[in-house]
Amino acid sequence: MPIAMNVDRSRSYQSKHGLLLTSLLLIMIVLLPGAAAFAQEEETARAAKLLREGRRLLKSDVEQLESSLKDHPDAIEARTRLLGFYFHSALPVYGHEATIEARRRHILWLIEHDPGSPVLNLGEATIDPKGHALADPAGYELASTAWMEQTKKHPQDIAVLQHAAKFFQLSDKDRAASLLGNAQALQPDNRDLSAFRGYVYALGILGVTMMNQNGLPTAQDPAEAKSVFALRAARELSESSDAVMVGVAGQIIGEYGVILSALDRGTNRFTVDYAPLAETLLTRAQALEPANLHWQQQLEFLRKLRSPSGAPQ
Repeated sequence: MPIAMNVDRSRSYQSKHGLLLTSLLLIMIVLLPGAAAFAQEEETARAAKLLREGRRLLKSDVEQLESSLKDHPDAIEARTRLLGFYFHSALPVYGHEATIEARRRHILWLIEHDPGSPVLNLGEATIDPKGHALADPAGYELASTAWMEQTKKHPQDIAVLQHAAKFFQLSDKDRAASLLGNAQALQPDNRDLSAFRGYVYALGILGVTMMNQNGLPTAQDPAEAKSVFALRAARELSESSDAVMVGVAGQIIGEYGVILSALDRGTNRFTVDYAPLAETLLTRAQALEPANLHWQQQLEFLRKLRSPSGAPQ
């Protein structure tokens, strides 16, 4: 996930209008009330905690952890804390070049040696090709190649396919969706995979190109929103009988569309009203899965956002 851009504007909008954070993690909590889902949540939460701890590391702590990895390279907790530091705190301490090199080194090690690690499900373990201070085009290409090699080595490992899709969810949505399709072929009833694919389809339809650390969109490309992938995603959603994929796509399109409209108001860059599509998809999800009250709740929430009292001021 890219580093924050327009963070204050997104947070202000969220606070003012009560918009829920609809990151994939929160969607999973609502949609996946099973033991496996909760286990995945706990693993990701532990990794996120280590990353937060890494933000507060002193330079001496960083040097000690780096030294320890020379003898114990598989010390994932140490490597995770370092990733937290290099993402959030390293630039003023080590400068741009050293920070980029360190991030690249740790992320590539994880991809190559532990591609199923829950750390790789978090934004700090992603390399972006452009768009912010930590962008690393060369590192992105290396990581892209490493991820595709891992998916070939582990074609039946759901975690590896998911983490690779996470890496590509903004930079190459078509590839991310394809990887998730491969995973769904292995586990057709996996609601986690359905939710993730619906999420990627929604990002493509909206043309989202950047998100902040809260999982909120901060940039959009109109050309991408009209791409072949976006059109195919919309068509597949309109024909699919997968309630979770359809419903999550509708939820994200509705809520993220409102955010993008608010951020870009007056710039003439975001002129499409995606609310009708979002409502259509949520209505379809409700018809496909009438016992799941989440879809009705999201429909009501979307309508409230669009009402005069709920609309952006």
